Amino acid sequence: MKKLAVIGVALGVAIGGSAAIAHPTNVPYESRGECERAAANSAKQDRERLVDAAIFPTIGAAQSTFHEDWRCEYDDEAGAWFIVDYRQR
Repeated sequence: MKKLAVIGVALGVAIGGSAAIAHPTNVPYESRGECERAAANSAKQDRERLVDAAIFPTIGAAQSTFHEDWRCEYDDEAGAWFIVDYRQR
Protein backbone atom coordinates (compact mmCIF):
# COMPACT_ATOMS: atom_id res chain seq x y z
CA MET A 1 0.00 0.00 0.00
CA LYS A 2 2.86 2.38 0.78
CA LYS A 3 4.28 1.74 -2.69
CA LEU A 4 0.98 2.80 -4.27
CA ALA A 5 0.96 6.01 -2.24
CA VAL A 6 4.50 6.80 -3.40
CA ILE A 7 3.56 6.13 -7.02
CA GLY A 8 0.49 8.34 -6.66
CA VAL A 9 2.51 11.21 -5.27
CA ALA A 10 5.17 10.80 -7.95
CA LEU A 11 2.52 10.71 -10.65
CA GLY A 12 0.92 13.86 -9.28
CA VAL A 13 4.24 15.67 -9.16
CA ALA A 14 5.26 14.51 -12.63
CA ILE A 15 2.09 15.50 -14.46
CA GLY A 16 0.32 17.73 -11.97
CA GLY A 17 1.03 20.95 -13.80
CA SER A 18 0.48 19.53 -17.25
CA ALA A 19 -2.42 17.20 -16.50
CA ALA A 20 -5.08 19.76 -17.33
CA ILE A 21 -3.40 20.46 -20.65
CA ALA A 22 -2.69 16.84 -21.52
CA HIS A 23 -6.10 15.58 -20.42
CA PRO A 24 -8.52 18.33 -21.46
CA THR A 25 -11.21 17.95 -18.80
CA ASN A 26 -13.15 21.05 -19.85
CA VAL A 27 -13.54 20.20 -23.55
CA PRO A 28 -16.99 18.87 -24.57
CA TYR A 29 -17.18 15.98 -27.05
CA GLU A 30 -20.23 15.08 -29.11
CA SER A 31 -19.73 11.34 -28.75
CA ARG A 32 -18.14 8.91 -26.37
CA GLY A 33 -15.84 7.79 -29.18
CA GLU A 34 -14.45 11.30 -29.63
CA CYS A 35 -13.92 11.59 -25.89
CA GLU A 36 -12.19 8.20 -25.68
CA ARG A 37 -9.88 9.10 -28.57
CA ALA A 38 -8.89 12.37 -26.90
CA ALA A 39 -8.27 10.59 -23.59
CA ALA A 40 -6.17 7.91 -25.33
CA ASN A 41 -4.06 10.52 -27.14
CA SER A 42 -3.49 12.38 -23.88
CA ALA A 43 -2.55 9.19 -22.06
CA LYS A 44 -0.08 8.28 -24.79
CA GLN A 45 1.77 11.56 -24.32
CA ASP A 46 1.76 11.33 -20.53
CA ARG A 47 2.78 7.68 -20.27
CA GLU A 48 5.90 8.30 -22.34
CA ARG A 49 6.86 11.22 -20.08
CA LEU A 50 6.34 9.08 -16.98
CA VAL A 51 8.56 6.29 -18.33
CA ASP A 52 11.22 8.81 -19.41
CA ALA A 53 11.15 10.29 -15.89
CA ALA A 54 11.62 6.75 -14.44
CA ILE A 55 8.37 6.99 -12.47
CA PHE A 56 7.11 3.80 -14.13
CA PRO A 57 9.32 1.04 -15.53
CA THR A 58 7.22 0.44 -18.66
CA ILE A 59 4.61 2.14 -20.83
CA GLY A 60 2.14 -0.58 -19.84
CA ALA A 61 2.58 0.16 -16.15
CA ALA A 62 2.00 3.86 -16.75
CA GLN A 63 -1.00 3.22 -19.02
CA SER A 64 -2.81 1.12 -16.42
CA THR A 65 -2.86 4.18 -14.16
CA PHE A 66 -4.74 6.24 -16.74
CA HIS A 67 -7.52 3.68 -17.11
CA GLU A 68 -8.41 4.25 -13.46
CA ASP A 69 -7.68 7.98 -13.19
CA TRP A 70 -9.25 9.38 -16.38
CA ARG A 71 -12.66 8.36 -17.75
CA CYS A 72 -15.15 9.70 -20.23
CA GLU A 73 -18.57 10.49 -18.81
CA TYR A 74 -21.72 12.04 -20.21
CA ASP A 75 -22.94 15.28 -18.64
CA ASP A 76 -26.72 15.60 -19.03
CA GLU A 77 -26.75 19.34 -18.34
CA ALA A 78 -24.12 20.09 -20.98
CA GLY A 79 -25.38 17.44 -23.37
CA ALA A 80 -21.81 16.32 -24.06
CA TRP A 81 -19.08 13.90 -23.06
CA PHE A 82 -16.14 15.03 -20.92
CA ILE A 83 -12.90 13.51 -19.66
CA VAL A 84 -13.25 13.24 -15.89
CA ASP A 85 -10.23 13.34 -13.59
CA TYR A 86 -10.88 10.77 -10.83
CA ARG A 87 -7.70 11.81 -9.03
CA GLN A 88 -9.59 14.95 -7.94
CA ARG A 89 -12.52 13.08 -6.35
